[in-house]
Amino acid sequence: MTAPLKDVAAVVLASRGGARLACALESVAWAGERIVFDPAGRLGAEPLPGGVRWGGDPLAAAAPWLLLVEEHETVQPPLAAAIAGAVEAPTARAYRIAQEVIAFGTTLRLRCAPVRLALRAGARLRLRTGLTPELVLEGAHAPELPARLVTAGAPTLAAAVEELDAQAATLAALLHARRVRPRLWHLVVPPLAASGRALVARGPARGFWGRWTLAVLGGYRALVAYAKLWELRREEAARRR
Repeated sequence: MTAPLKDVAAVVLASRGGARLACALESVAWAGERIVFDPAGRLGAEPLPGGVRWGGDPLAAAAPWLLLVEEHETVQPPLAAAIAGAVEAPTARAYRIAQEVIAFGTTLRLRCAPVRLALRAGARLRLRTGLTPELVLEGAHAPELPARLVTAGAPTLAAAVEELDAQAATLAALLHARRVRPRLWHLVVPPLAASGRALVARGPARGFWGRWTLAVLGGYRALVAYAKLWELRREEAARRR
């Protein structure tokens, strides 16, 4: 897609910056607005491409439609075309977008597609049980678009762990902003939900090792996010004394 889609604001949820963020922003260069949301404040003064701005509120856009993308995800041309069609001739106020992960020698198509495209008016950002970000528009039927967000995994396991640690900090900041109090069950249920998405994903049976690795990493991300949330709340309590 080369023509700008002025009715869409692409919000990129950032965590580490660098090449990952650059790729995500490039993949939505067609959007009328591009906003980088860095809730953990990890990126500092990292320069952004022309036409991209920082956003303290991910929903503070001028465009009527919001597209939510995580830093490690990219919008490929088939999905961009599907988004254009949905926005130009909408049949709903929100749309689900499935996710595809290519990593560790396997390709997985995750189930339970989150809502990532929605009308801005009345929308809010939330985290599902497994800490998958999505947009919520109360009372809106959300059909699924016929294309997927694509994640290309880190080249090594060590790099994947570093990336997930940064993502966990972002998720913890979102949870902290919502005043979520970490409970014991948060150390069990969200990691299991996150791992389960990889374990039940569609993909080749021969890719068991890759599937298992992605499941473990997904659970790790959720577990570390709640551990970081506990640290944030403890630091906040210490400052109040």
